[in-house]
Amino acid sequence: MGELVAGFGAGLVVGVVSAVVGIGGGVVMVPLLYLVYSHTPTSLGAQTVVAHATSLGVAFVTSTIGTWRYARRRAIVWPPALVYGLAGAASAFVTARILTRMDELRWVRGAFGLFLMLSAIDMARRALGREPHEADPRAPAHPVLLVVAGLASGVLASLLGIGGGLVAVPVMLYCAKLPIKAVAPTTLAAVVLTTLSGVLGYLTASGGPPVSRTMVGFVDLRMAVPLALGAALTVPLGVYINRTAHPRTLFWSFGAVLGLIGARLAWQGFAG
Repeated sequence: MGELVAGFGAGLVVGVVSAVVGIGGGVVMVPLLYLVYSHTPTSLGAQTVVAHATSLGVAFVTSTIGTWRYARRRAIVWPPALVYGLAGAASAFVTARILTRMDELRWVRGAFGLFLMLSAIDMARRALGREPHEADPRAPAHPVLLVVAGLASGVLASLLGIGGGLVAVPVMLYCAKLPIKAVAPTTLAAVVLTTLSGVLGYLTASGGPPVSRTMVGFVDLRMAVPLALGAALTVPLGVYINRTAHPRTLFWSFGAVLGLIGARLAWQGFAG
């Protein structure tokens, strides 16, 4: 029962963070799931894959709700979201199926963590400027860069259980050249596709480890349901904060989230 309550509480945080910053919320869920599964009589690799698969399932729910809310406000820039998301969906499914048969590569976490930390530094630089940078919403996106980034995002989404939004945030700023107010809405729309594809890869895989009695493939419904319920309640709050916050505040929020998560992943990858 304590694990279910903790899952619901974490879900409340996930809903706000995912909508404000434009991520699926895996950065909050995965550490909790690591802790929950550490007491199960399964290998560390199996625990990791189940944690990531379950996180992706919840990330799909939160990103779908957030996308619906943002779409009603016409805040999503659809072309880069679809190009990025479809590319990510293709690689997320393939990666998920591969990972059900192999151990996680620790160095990937570390490298990704460094990338996030560099992005956080740039966000802080923009926030400290006289006026936070606002890209021209009419500026053309770079489809090739979006496709390449989307493919990489899909791999990392399934590999780390994070939905892919953490990659998409800097991509939407630098490659798609979106204004800061459009970044989180557009990112969430892309995350819907990558998380759906990745979680389908995990759900349809056979031989998932018995970390609970409610396993479907490699997804643990026992933890996914309370996490999703908690997140569903607070996504609207995150959308409201994103729409009413000053661009400078959003840059600081993005930078803080990316920096903290990046430092944690770098530590796990290189020193953990």
